[in-house]
This record gives sequence, C-alpha cells and structure tokens, in this order.
Amino acid sequence: MTAADDFLRSVRVGGETLSALYDQWTPQAVVPLADDITCLTFSDPLTGRNAVWYLDESHNYCGSHIEVVQRMRPDDILGAVAPWFDELARNALSATPTLLRDAPAMPLFLATQLAAAWSVRVLMDLRQIQTSLAGQEQILAQIGQSSLSAKQIRRILGSRVGPETLVVLSPLTDIPLRAQISFVVDHQLIYRFHDPEADCVFYLAWWEKQLDKPPSFYCPKAAILVSDEAMAGMLPSLILGWYLSNPEHVASIAEALAFEARDYGLGTASSLQFDPATEAALPPPPSTASADMISESWAFLAQNPTRPASPAETRQEAEKKQTGRLFDKLRSYVKKK
Repeated sequence: MTAADDFLRSVRVGGETLSALYDQWTPQAVVPLADDITCLTFSDPLTGRNAVWYLDESHNYCGSHIEVVQRMRPDDILGAVAPWFDELARNALSATPTLLRDAPAMPLFLATQLAAAWSVRVLMDLRQIQTSLAGQEQILAQIGQSSLSAKQIRRILGSRVGPETLVVLSPLTDIPLRAQISFVVDHQLIYRFHDPEADCVFYLAWWEKQLDKPPSFYCPKAAILVSDEAMAGMLPSLILGWYLSNPEHVASIAEALAFEARDYGLGTASSLQFDPATEAALPPPPSTASADMISESWAFLAQNPTRPASPAETRQEAEKKQTGRLFDKLRSYVKKK
C-alpha cells in the first residue's frame, strides 16, 4: 500500500469516509500546498486521465478544480502557491532560473492547473498579436536598448523544427542562439532561448502535430505573444507549470550549450542566407521530440542547403554582399566573444 492509499482513508466526502473509488482510479500522490490545504491526485491507467481533490485541514473534499472549490476560496489556494509562481515568473520564465524553496513535488497536470489560475490573475498585461498584424513595419516592444520589430518577428516565425537542436537568429540582436531546452506540455513542443546581449528570454511553441506550421512567439519581458492560435494565451501558464513540476530545469538551463560558430565551420556558414523560400527544403519533422536534443545547428544548415552557384547567382551574391550574409553576423559575434 502506498502513502497515497493510506492517506485516502482519512479523506471525507460529504462527511463520510470512502470505501472504494469508481472505475479504475487509483490515488497517486499527496501534495501539501499549505498547512490547511492538501491535494490528493489520482490517475486512471486505462484512459490516461488524471484528477485532483482539494482537501481542507480536516481532509474534507472541497472540489476537483481550483476554480470550483467549496469550503475554501480559490484565492486561499493561490495564496499558498503564489510565492512559487512569483519566483518562477521573475527568474525561470524571463531570466536565470533558481531553485524554488519549499515547493513540493507535484504532477504536471496539477502544476499547470495552478499556474493557469495564477496567470489569469497576475499576467494581465500580456498582449496577444495576430501574425498578420505583425506584418507591419513597426516596433512592437522596447527591451532595454534593443527593439523588437515586426520584421524580426516575421523572420523568427519562419523557423521550423528539425531532428537537431533548434538554432535561430535573435529577434533582438541578430546573434545566433541555440535552444537551451525543449519540452512538451499539453501537446505543445516549447523551446526556450536566451539572448545574453539583450539579457532576454523568449519562447517558440508548436503543436506536436503541426510542426510544419508557424510557431507561437512569446517574450515575457515584453509581455508579447505573437500567434494566431485561439488558446495561445495559455502558453505562459504551461511553461510555468512545467517549471514547477520539473525542478531539474534549473540545471538543464545552466548546462545548456551556447551557439559556437566553430561548430559549423565558417567556410560553410559564410555562404548561408536566411531566405523564407528555402523552407520547403526542410526534411520531415521528427516523430518524437524531447528536451535532450543537443547537437550542432542542423536548423541553420538544413534551411540553407549548399549547392553549386551559377554565374548569375554568383554575380547577384556579390551585389548583395552587404545585406544579410550570415558570415558577417558570425564574424562579429565571434569577435565579441
């Protein structure tokens, strides 16, 4: 018998103790949020469903969702978890992650439910912009000395997932960035990037079954979300929930490899240009994706396959030497290091 099975004996529903659970539900974990608030989680292995019971100090059943509890208020629960999400939003979401103090281990579905309730009450300044509106030549946000323009957003929305770690040009400083980590939440594949020059974190997120579509772009510091997805506003809470349920994200991000030009060979990288027309050359997306995709920048090379250039192309390339050659970006990046 597990600790959760033993704890279930103390739970009362409608004033009565339980003799059995319906269907194939089994208790999984006891998650204390505060001295007078405890969560008991359940799973149904036949369907993969999960559930939670919110319990008061006497272990009375108060509800199965934070927004519809009885005998306690949602704000009572949020008051217990708010310090964790405050710290995650201040550090892990938009800066350098730090280990949370006193946060209990909890399953992802519960962490995202709590994060969603916290986000809709706190992150009210988040702006969602449709990608068509980002097509204008305008500055969407100012982050320190760096500007986030619609043109840069259009460029990064052309990124596509491949079998290697994703690498993009920063929409703030144009330096190449490797994804620090990637993870899957609620059928969305999310990549985290950090631009050290702008000291800014941003995310790209794809639906798992739509990896060939444009991603959603989220920048916490700018409080901007560029996406056409109706449920894109849930992205901050999905990220926060994953961080809360996966404390190892602190070490994973700290150990993430930075982009290094020598990993590519400047002779090859110098011929690369970012051209949306080359997106069709991408190979099919991977059948699986995980947080341990760490390798060289396949994303740059796959989007820009090398081939012999015709005399006309060579002449055109010489005429456009000063406008967008990746070699110049890489050379200036290497000099800064």
